[in-house]
Amino acid sequence: MINKNIKKKIINNLNKLFKKFNYYYIIDISTFNSKNLFILKKDCNNNNIKLLKIKNTLFKKFLIIKRKKYILKKLSPILKYNNSIMFSNNYKNIANIIKNNKILNNNYPILKVAYIDEKYYYGDNSINILCNLKSKNELINNIIFILINKIKNFINFIINYKKIKILNINKILLNKLKNNIN
Repeated sequence: MINKNIKKKIINNLNKLFKKFNYYYIIDISTFNSKNLFILKKDCNNNNIKLLKIKNTLFKKFLIIKRKKYILKKLSPILKYNNSIMFSNNYKNIANIIKNNKILNNNYPILKVAYIDEKYYYGDNSINILCNLKSKNELINNIIFILINKIKNFINFIINYKKIKILNINKILLNKLKNNIN
């Protein structure tokens, strides 16, 4: 049993992590042996991902204390058995690490839920979607890139159109000048 001081420290640590990182994944790594866990932790450290094993009751208590009951409602169905939380500011890194570790470890870890851009992705079948998902910023950048290219093409068209028009006017003037000279 954990004493009150340790529980407070864990809750404060959780609070800091939720403030520091934009994305989190709740996973099941209960079948990992020490070697598998070492590899996962190493991957996390190399990609600025914080991996935290937490008791469900303590996590629920944290959500209640921090007035995040709406999150608790969304997560209640998956807060059973053993859970670990992965925190990061790059959601694709987490998804790719989970996917790569699944290849090495007989389909483990199991993704229970991922929180990305104010949306929840439930279940292990979401991992491929998460690996290919584009963030709001990436989508906005793609749209801006497309618009800039369209604008450049339009400007080039106008410039070329004016050049053609000027060339046609020059041709007409030259023809008139030749006709007048003859």
